[in-house]
Amino acid sequence: MSRTVYLLVRRHRLSLDPGSTAPDFMEDGEPVFRDDSEVSFKVLGLYSTRLRAEERIGRAHTLPGFAEAPDGFSVHEYALDDVRRPSGL
Repeated sequence: MSRTVYLLVRRHRLSLDPGSTAPDFMEDGEPVFRDDSEVSFKVLGLYSTRLRAEERIGRAHTLPGFAEAPDGFSVHEYALDDVRRPSGL
């Protein structure tokens, strides 16, 4: 039996000028955690449903730091025990 989990991540650009947007941090549908001193990543949790992850985003929007910069949240779906071989193996 395979179970699905939902990883909630938030990306925040530390030195954005007013009105500018942070570059995308996704590559092939997955978060890319680059070593960039101007970008901060926070893992906000691993959830059993997408709805629970989205509810957590709603609660985060009321907290200091998140309320001032409400963008950058993403939910990633993963199947547990799902081993996928890279192509060519």
